[in-house]
Amino acid sequence: MTWMWTLIVFSLLPFFNACIAASLDLCPLSLNDTVTTSSNITWAQAVDQPISQFDGPSYLRPDIGGALVPWVYSIVILLIHIPLVIIRVVKWESVQTCCLMATVLTIGVTAQAFASTKFRADKILTWTPLLLVIDAGSMAQVLFLIAEDYELPTRLRHAIMPARATPSEEPILNDEEAGKSGDADELVCITTRTVNPTTSTTTPGISNHPPLFTSKPLYIAFVSALLLISIFALQLLGLHHAVNAAKQSAPSVSWCSPIFQPFGVAVLDGNCHVWPILQTFTKGVGCILIPGTQQMAWLQATVAGTGLSIALELTDICILATVHSGTRWRGVKMRRPWFTMFSGVAVLGLILVFGVVYSTILPPGISEKVWVVTDAGTVTVYEGTLGTAGLRGAMIGWNDGVFQAWGTTYFGSWAV
Repeated sequence: MTWMWTLIVFSLLPFFNACIAASLDLCPLSLNDTVTTSSNITWAQAVDQPISQFDGPSYLRPDIGGALVPWVYSIVILLIHIPLVIIRVVKWESVQTCCLMATVLTIGVTAQAFASTKFRADKILTWTPLLLVIDAGSMAQVLFLIAEDYELPTRLRHAIMPARATPSEEPILNDEEAGKSGDADELVCITTRTVNPTTSTTTPGISNHPPLFTSKPLYIAFVSALLLISIFALQLLGLHHAVNAAKQSAPSVSWCSPIFQPFGVAVLDGNCHVWPILQTFTKGVGCILIPGTQQMAWLQATVAGTGLSIALELTDICILATVHSGTRWRGVKMRRPWFTMFSGVAVLGLILVFGVVYSTILPPGISEKVWVVTDAGTVTVYEGTLGTAGLRGAMIGWNDGVFQAWGTTYFGSWAV
């Protein structure tokens, strides 16, 4: 569980930022240095004028793909999956369709996130495949229990390779000889003829099942098998890219605020860090690049968590494939994907917790107190306060990250 502690430690870092500069004068600035490498403004020009104040505090929100699943979405997902898990334990037949629909939704969102983010390390919070584990167990359970209840492997084998009847010989007593004396010593002539028995069109023991190719169970099992394969494919693909990204240094992550534009050049925070502003006038905000401490932690968590998820899924599949549905251990039904059910709910709970935490704190590396250097013909420094963007910021960052590939369909015609 090392990856869980890593995430917790990095999440609490902002609460331990000491030595925050309360005044611009406390930062060791070289007055002859330029504010940024791409501007000609020196710090001497910046501090030559009185510092102005913004009208009020503003927010700092993650840019496209920089947010975890918003916590309100996580609550909805948990409210769907927890009842499904309980019903899957006691009466799984009644939720087959619901399980299929929930899995299709998770696969669709994950695949869309993969396509939009292109597996960029700075957008790992949006494309992490950790949510798939609970759906993998769901599909494995539907597949194996339907196959057993309706004897699908046996019936498919009989349908594809019907059993051949072998010819047999039966003795035929000649009528003339049969009418002779019944003396025990008398030779009786017996002839034989070949008989081809008629093969039964039904297989013994499965006559109570609905027709194979015109009933729902076969197609539910087929769809669940395809979805299970799709989940494994997405997990392996995400694991491959997460492993490659985790080997690199921490990515730079874009964070945006309205007070960074217009005409913003750089941001100096209370840690005396200078962040050049990337102007994006079409968004109505300016953005800065901060070291992705949270993203690096989630890359490592994705590697460890996805690897563990695949191992638990394979364990559940082995149990489902080898244990009879009536088998119990201390009164508990063994033929259930217990590992993926518990781990899947745990992952959803962790994502909910971190979603709440991330929406209530600033990212590590930047302070609430900032000074924004602007250049609108005259160089001016503004002092301001940054706050969190809350649920709205998380929804903007995550939604934009997932649906970025839709282009103008999602963003509108201005994004051309």
